[in-house]
Formats: sequence, structure tokens, C-alpha cells
Amino acid sequence: MRDAVLTAACAIGLGLTVASCQPRFAVDGARAFKRVEHQVAAGPRIPGTAGHDATRVWIEGELSRLGARVEPQSFIDSTLGSPIEMTNIIGHYGPETGRRIALVAHWDSRPWADQDPNLTLRTHSVPGANDGASGVAVLLEVAELLKSRAPAIGVDLVFVDAEDLGTAANPDGFCRGSREFVRRMRAGGGPQVSAAFIFDMVGDHQLEIHPEVRAAREAANLVDMVLDGARAMGARNFAPDPRYSLYDDHIPFLDAGIPAVDVIDFDYPAWHTVSDQPNMISAASLAEVATVAAWIVYESPIAQP
Repeated sequence: MRDAVLTAACAIGLGLTVASCQPRFAVDGARAFKRVEHQVAAGPRIPGTAGHDATRVWIEGELSRLGARVEPQSFIDSTLGSPIEMTNIIGHYGPETGRRIALVAHWDSRPWADQDPNLTLRTHSVPGANDGASGVAVLLEVAELLKSRAPAIGVDLVFVDAEDLGTAANPDGFCRGSREFVRRMRAGGGPQVSAAFIFDMVGDHQLEIHPEVRAAREAANLVDMVLDGARAMGARNFAPDPRYSLYDDHIPFLDAGIPAVDVIDFDYPAWHTVSDQPNMISAASLAEVATVAAWIVYESPIAQP
């Protein structure tokens, strides 16, 4: 079955070389795509809604089923106007002591399609197939591997809440969950990670991932590591030249002096629109990014004890 999955991955055009199509990491793009569909079908994952609550329970259940030590990290936030409980979900793998790294994705979806070309739709919620669900699907694909093959170092899969609640008038509304995760870490109340790899908007059919500008300046070693992983896995859709300066979930880590990179394809026409649906997502893109994430966890220099 493992060989069959890798053979199928090569056949659908992941851009893997013959050498990298050996059974190193049995990722399954079709399974990841189904997880994107599941999240969108749950409805808007806006804090305080039924879809948000259902998705939290589902992520916790998936992590438990896949052998993680699950830690919900709840906090109260008033970004949306009234106090609402929000939750970061952490799946711990590997040794409980020693070096730890974090793979991070946000699991909430945006309340407003403020970039939609149809002005009448800008008050509608964003389905968040790529902007949210794709990163979650990639991390859960890594969890599938971690279930059967323990990492040599501590690995935390961190599903942060409340990433997408900001506006131009309220930029502090962005990245609330990652800020809370970093705040607790600095206070000694959460996992102590030495590096963070953020995965956001990684499912586009026309995948093109470039280093983010600030990460390339302040975490160049991690940027190089991601590119090394892409080369090792034959992932063709990773480019070395930095593009875009973004405020994403890597920024709270960098602000705290923790190396972090943002694995993101920001050239996505459906960003913050009602068109951010599963039909905009490619199983092949999800699988390609998942193989690079797996390389980081198992074969990168930082993954060695």
C-alpha cells in the first residue's frame, strides 16, 4: 500500500524525481483533500459558531486517533466585540524532553469576504478551503506519518485559532492564537519550541511558494532548510527568491526571537473571497507540501537529536 501511494503520487504529477519517488513518506493527497472538504462542509469556522465548535472537536479527535498527546489551549478574546472562548489545539509527538519544533496552521476561517470582487458578497463569510483548511490538512497528513514512525525530537503540531479576525482598521485582530501560543511559551506555560514552520494557503492548483521577506532576513537558516527539503523531495513548486512581506502566524514567533518561516502561496486569486472553495484546491499540491513537511520532521538538520 505504501509503494502504491507513492507511485500514484508520481503519476498525478507531483513533480517528484524518480529517486524521490521511492517510499520515503507515504503521504496521500486525496486523503488530505477530503479533509479540506470536511472542514468546509462543517460551515464557517468563525469563533463562537457551530462550525467552529464542530471543527475543534474533529481536529482533537483526529489527533487522538493518530496517537498525539492532545493539549487544548483555550483563551478568551474579544476581537469580535464580545468575549469568546478560542482554542489552540496542540498535538505533541516524540520525546517530552529535549529540542522541540512546531508545525503550525490556523484552523479558523475569515468572517468577511472583504476582497471579493462582488461588493454585495463582502459581508459573507469565507469558506476557507485554502486559507485555513489546506494547512490543517497538511499537518494532519504529517500526523498520519507520526502515528507509525516516532520522530527523533519533539514535534508539536499546532492548530492556532483566531488568525483571520483582523481588518485594516484593527490589524491587532490578526494572529490572536499564535500570539497566545507564544505568550504562554515565553511565560513557561506552554511547549518550548526552538523553531516554527507555518503552513498557510498551500493547496492552490498553481502552487508557487516563495520565502516571505522578513523570514528570509531573520530566519534564513530555516528558509534554506525548507528549500533543501523541497529539493530533496523533488518538490518543483518551491522558489528561492523572497516574495511579499506578510503579517502571518510566523510574525509573533519572530517578534519573540524564535526562528520561524511562512510556507505560503500568496498568489491566490480567491484569497478572502467566497470563491475560496475546495474546487480551488489540488490534492497534488497538498501532497507536495506534506512531503516537504515530513522531510523537515524526519530528515532535516533540525530533526536530528
